[in-house]
Amino acid sequence: MDTNAPLQPIVVGFDSRGDDTAFDWARAEAERRSLPLTVVAAEGIPYADASGLGFGSATWPEGLTDGLHEAARTYVSTRAPGLDVTITGSVGTPAAVLVKASETAELVVVGRRKHSVVGELVGGSTSSQVVAHASCPVVVVDREFSGAATAPIVVGVDGSPESRAALEFAFERASALGAPVVGVHGWWLDAPGEMSTAWVSEGMNESFESVARGALEDALAPWVDRFPDVEVHKVLERQYAPEVVLEAAAQAQLIVVGSRGHGGFAGLLLGSVSQSLLHNSHRTCPIAVLHVRKTTHQSAVS
Repeated sequence: MDTNAPLQPIVVGFDSRGDDTAFDWARAEAERRSLPLTVVAAEGIPYADASGLGFGSATWPEGLTDGLHEAARTYVSTRAPGLDVTITGSVGTPAAVLVKASETAELVVVGRRKHSVVGELVGGSTSSQVVAHASCPVVVVDREFSGAATAPIVVGVDGSPESRAALEFAFERASALGAPVVGVHGWWLDAPGEMSTAWVSEGMNESFESVARGALEDALAPWVDRFPDVEVHKVLERQYAPEVVLEAAAQAQLIVVGSRGHGGFAGLLLGSVSQSLLHNSHRTCPIAVLHVRKTTHQSAVS
């Protein structure tokens, strides 16, 4: 490990509406971790003006983002006077600019605007696109959590590499805050063909549940050993995973899940646990979505 390497920043997108929730979360996280904070102000390109479509193929004029950059600077100086923050301005959609910034970030924080169902399916929201394509963890802070810093952190567990990344993130945060971790695994019995799940014998059902319980125990065990100071609770339910996670997170400060990387139109249509939770109106706290970094060494814990 290169101890002289520059610290990777917490990156947060600037919202010109003045929504403070995501910025405040990012600022607190940067201060807690003693990491630099970077505010990204991106100016979206109107569809009809995009080069390659026969419109506006000339280079973009200098200073195109100056106004937004200055608005971000004013916002930061007002909201967090004296805080050392890097402010960057770029031409491009906010999602594309934040995804690019994620390549060298420790964490990306975004808010979320409400879109119609059609809008989500066709274009997606900035948060949906960043969650699907980012290279680092993404925290979507679209609602405030007013509880204590020691409130539970709920993490979805399914045994995948992305789930292991989520567990590491959850346990490290829980250890630092003195919060408990709730490991959640939802399992579902898909009966073949026309066979009803009601026809499955009790013995078969118990067998499937035993396998699921073992998977949950095995996934949590390395992190329980590594973080003996963290109180751990386990939730195992025969139910679709997003529903189990939401029920377990009623009093949580944060939901942490892995992303399988289903991006773009296919991901929005087919969905995933992370996208399902992201768009669920009953979620009461922010959500962190973890990717397996392709450019960094994996954790020794497996």
